[in-house]
Amino acid sequence: MKDLGILSKEEYKNQFRVNNAAAFATPNAYGLEKTITTLTQIIADVQRQKFYTVAEPLTSYVPIEMGTGAYGKQLFQYAVAQVGDDFEAGIIQPGNGINKDANLDITIDGVSIKNNFWRMKYEATKEILEMARVNAQTFSYLEEQERARLKTSQLGIQKILFKGTDDGLNTGLLNNADVTVNTSLLPANLSAMNITQLTNFAKTAINTFFTNSNSTVFPNTWLMPTADYMSLGVPVNPEYPIGTIREFLERAFTDAGAPSDFKILHTVYNNTASSTGAGRHVLYNRDADVLTMYIPKPYTPYPLYPVGSLDMISDAEMQFTGVWVKRPQEMLYMDVTTG
Repeated sequence: MKDLGILSKEEYKNQFRVNNAAAFATPNAYGLEKTITTLTQIIADVQRQKFYTVAEPLTSYVPIEMGTGAYGKQLFQYAVAQVGDDFEAGIIQPGNGINKDANLDITIDGVSIKNNFWRMKYEATKEILEMARVNAQTFSYLEEQERARLKTSQLGIQKILFKGTDDGLNTGLLNNADVTVNTSLLPANLSAMNITQLTNFAKTAINTFFTNSNSTVFPNTWLMPTADYMSLGVPVNPEYPIGTIREFLERAFTDAGAPSDFKILHTVYNNTASSTGAGRHVLYNRDADVLTMYIPKPYTPYPLYPVGSLDMISDAEMQFTGVWVKRPQEMLYMDVTTG
């Protein structure tokens, strides 16, 4: 047995050629051939594809509940509403007889959301594993398969949380049909607004939200397009560069009633989320009573198992819902009407 399979170290240095399945210089190609010489060193790492991920954990945008309702086709929640006489109907006049009391009752209904079942597998053929072994790859083929599958699941949940599924059966944070859409508050992107427009927006946006919620709650979250978010660091008034647009807007909202934990977030998904393909801003109350995404069964990979005499397969499963907006009146979409 030689040092490296069928080759000695010297033969390996001077004669062996490596076929790398992930071509570094030309990622669209299926292989990269490089001559191994005494001046070539194999780096003990692998170049991986990079994808867009949001700046914060997903739970910073939407409350996520794990492990509830696994293997149920639907997740159900009771909804209770108060009906009957108002408070002042309970004022009585002593001596006017019995059975004059006000009446109160509740109605019980329910809401439900679809649970999605997801599975994905990868294969490990004997030939691929043997090729990885004899070609002296410095990374694990199986580990890279698992990394890729896990990343696929993470990116999938991220996309569904914001945009729902492409078939329209699951909606996300940005496209729920029950949420009010306002097209008058933002006549332009924030980055294109002058001081007069910004002031008018700051005066009217939180009041519009408060009215939409039936005067019950103020927003604690503002989710905006990344394109607008990147412009918030400039002075609100170039002639008097004292404070930034972000500071101006945050103070305007908190001074008008937004809670102290009011937070501005952003995603690229917002850049084109409106019905016209323009930017969509969202004011909402980030609370589990308002909206929740459920993951009844988290991403669960299973060990490799043999298929036939030569090959192996690894399965993984997961279950998830779209974003369940339980109180759409505590959300407000603000669409940009011009670029």
